[in-house]
Amino acid sequence: MKVRIGTRGSDLALWQAHHVKSRLESAGAKVDILVLKTKGDLIDNVPLSKVEGKAFFTAEIERALLDREVDIAVHSHKDLPTEMTPGLVIAAVPPRATHNERLLVRPDAYDESAPFLPLKLGARVGTSAPRRLEQLRTLRPDLAVLDLRGNVPTRVRKAREGVYDAVVLAAAGLDRLQLATDGLVAVDLPIETFVPAPAQGALAIQVRADDAPVYQLCRSVMHDEATERAIAAERSLLSGAGGGCSLPLAAAVQRDSSGASFVAHGFLGAGHPKGAPHARWVVAHGKSPEEAMKIVLGELVAARPTRTGPLCGLKVALAGSAHDGSQLGERLAALGADVTAERVIDVEPLHGVDLAAFLAKARTGDVVAVTSRQAARMLAGHTVAAGVRFAAVGKASARELADAGFEATWVGEGGARELAGRIEVPHGAKVLWPCAQDALPDLAEALHARQIPLEQLAIYRTKLVHGVALARDVDVRVYMSPSAVEAALTWERANPARSTLRFGLGGTTAAALKSAGLDAVQPSCNTLSITEELVRELHRIAKNAVTQR
Repeated sequence: MKVRIGTRGSDLALWQAHHVKSRLESAGAKVDILVLKTKGDLIDNVPLSKVEGKAFFTAEIERALLDREVDIAVHSHKDLPTEMTPGLVIAAVPPRATHNERLLVRPDAYDESAPFLPLKLGARVGTSAPRRLEQLRTLRPDLAVLDLRGNVPTRVRKAREGVYDAVVLAAAGLDRLQLATDGLVAVDLPIETFVPAPAQGALAIQVRADDAPVYQLCRSVMHDEATERAIAAERSLLSGAGGGCSLPLAAAVQRDSSGASFVAHGFLGAGHPKGAPHARWVVAHGKSPEEAMKIVLGELVAARPTRTGPLCGLKVALAGSAHDGSQLGERLAALGADVTAERVIDVEPLHGVDLAAFLAKARTGDVVAVTSRQAARMLAGHTVAAGVRFAAVGKASARELADAGFEATWVGEGGARELAGRIEVPHGAKVLWPCAQDALPDLAEALHARQIPLEQLAIYRTKLVHGVALARDVDVRVYMSPSAVEAALTWERANPARSTLRFGLGGTTAAALKSAGLDAVQPSCNTLSITEELVRELHRIAKNAVTQR
């Protein structure tokens, strides 16, 4: 039998086509390869998130197949739309290669001690995939995630030449091409932390539905039913979540260590389904790939905290104001922590403060920054001059700001220091900061370092809640302010025999814990925002807890 294979012209696509050619020739077939150009090959200077649609890398090849110019199409299975083109079928799914992601890092950007990903603070990471972008930003909001296009060798070269500090690629593509990665540190990312695309590492052999001889040839020579079943389960997550390749969704299923059942991993970025406050990871077990992935889908679309992820169910209590803890709580919940908000202080507006007069000082080019939900909430009903922009620490504060009628131009997901590094003001302009009476100094210090003028106004204060009762069964308690320490001191002294670790958010809070005679975890790094110092410590604690189990 003589058959023609249609393929893209990239190095990886050609490897795949020649791999299939070899398998078919071993069965006695005569095989020719026809290289075709796809839209994905022709448009290589625009981010995929802006141009990608169904069959972005496959439409032209499928058209050649339907027009009988070729008899077989070889695809990376993850490139195929979830809905099969009428008249075409998948004849075979060969055994899958490794499906994890691989991080290639320049040595000067490699930091083995960094949380979640071994990358230095602020490293520039290249990727074109929405799922990778969302996982990178959720794990490490300090990273600069930049768009990356081009074939696999081009992406590796861009990392080696320093265009990026690191790139994220499918390990299968690198292995198949046997690309040299000398000069770079290669790190295989665990699926539990960095979930790959549905069907990553798998090929799809596509034929015409009415071509029974070619269908039977491909199926008899290359098909692996176990791989097909796993791929189908993973791709069901795409259709179930209502999205395609542009959805920041990742999935993988495989047999568990016992070999008797299956474990499925899933990830879905923030905002999906509509309005979900944060990204989330899910892990589920089932007797079949379908059962495990069905559980994953249910958890992801429910948009609630899953207590799955890099912080792996670590129990964390935030002692402060329920409102003030929400921004940090969302960050920790997205990473898998089991977060409890403990209300030990209340907030009340300061009397005699003229917020309207303060905001009236803002002129075109100025920026109003809020670092808490309470401050954002108190802006409701006020107005500012045209051309004044807003900045917020965390998505929770940004949402409160939007509810108050103002849109944040900058949202600092890595804390106040990270936000201060992103704010841009023209010469002569300033930042106005309505805040708490005992607000942490991060924003002010970071703006001062950049020589950006700042006007600060305390608009509310905290007051103690008396007779507080804190949760006993938590791994870590984070005190949000010195006032929170004061409010909880009586309870702490009455409950000395506990294993809960304490952490003071910021230097003044840590000093308050020390002054009260309460042992506390000390930050291991002083170059990060206070929030990210805490995340680093929690990651260390979570890793130790897993090791001791």
